[in-house]
Amino acid sequence: MLDRLKTSLWVEAHIRQCFIADRPAFVVARGDADRGGVLLKIDQFDAGNKLYERSMDFDGNVVWRQLAVGVTDEDAAKHIAKKRTFDEDMWVLEIEDLRQSYIPDAPVLTD
Repeated sequence: MLDRLKTSLWVEAHIRQCFIADRPAFVVARGDADRGGVLLKIDQFDAGNKLYERSMDFDGNVVWRQLAVGVTDEDAAKHIAKKRTFDEDMWVLEIEDLRQSYIPDAPVLTD
């Protein structure tokens, strides 16, 4: 059996890391505390928003799937709402990245 860190603990730790790096972060939507998925909205202000979804690769490693780059707040909200209709257990975090320096904690896959 694969032991995994509870999603709620990962979320709390990631928010703290963001605040340490002077990037305000907050929970937009709470998901399942134990095994919920995670969607990140990275607000880069004038450069738009990036959206990432936490996933696993074929070897069981954590990766981030890049869903959108440079989208408006409205388009990001629509994308998030659509994702949450399929997965109500998904967490949504918003990170304010004015310096555009945020790097996810796992490799990023682009489609």
